[in-house]
Amino acid sequence: MVKVFVCANSSVELARLEALVRSSLSLRLVGSSLGREGLDQQLADTQSDVLLERPSHVDLAESIASDSGPQAVARVLLVNEQELSEALALIQTVHSSLRGVLPNWASQREIQTAIEAAGAGLLVLHPDVAELVVTAFSSSSRVSSTPFGQQLSPREGEILNMLATGLGNKEIAWRLKISEHTVKFHVTSIFNKLNVSNRAEAVAVGVRLGLITL
Repeated sequence: MVKVFVCANSSVELARLEALVRSSLSLRLVGSSLGREGLDQQLADTQSDVLLERPSHVDLAESIASDSGPQAVARVLLVNEQELSEALALIQTVHSSLRGVLPNWASQREIQTAIEAAGAGLLVLHPDVAELVVTAFSSSSRVSSTPFGQQLSPREGEILNMLATGLGNKEIAWRLKISEHTVKFHVTSIFNKLNVSNRAEAVAVGVRLGLITL
């Protein structure tokens, strides 16, 4: 049985995660914390196998970067689409303890399965984020000398060109046969890489950098 400690930044979310763990016969809730104060000591005291955490955006980097040694408690994070790119950008520095990054709308069964997998030492890739995780790892495995804005993945470049034609997320998802959530992840990643805040700016920068075929 996997011993699970849960942590969240709101009492409502904490209660949801506690109930989620308790509802599984293969998981045992050994503790919980509202916020991260004293978290590492609590993990040690409870001898937890897995930490399931829904951090605040402010605590996200600390949540990802803390306790990354080989004996660290396996960590599964629940993040929203705006936080995903940041989580994936940092995952390569803490891969010894961060075992899963899931969207916070993942189903109860998906989260429970992710915890079980993390407890077994596996890296969990949710279907909606798997492609972005692979991109993050492949990008981190090489030193890039390309100019700013040229590091879009092939899929991101494809979506950027679709944005330039005025297609919405739903239409893009239908054409590429992927989920709308996955499209949102890619759009957020494109915005971050191009340092823009909306689609019009992304298209303008894409044209200027030669990333869009007119």
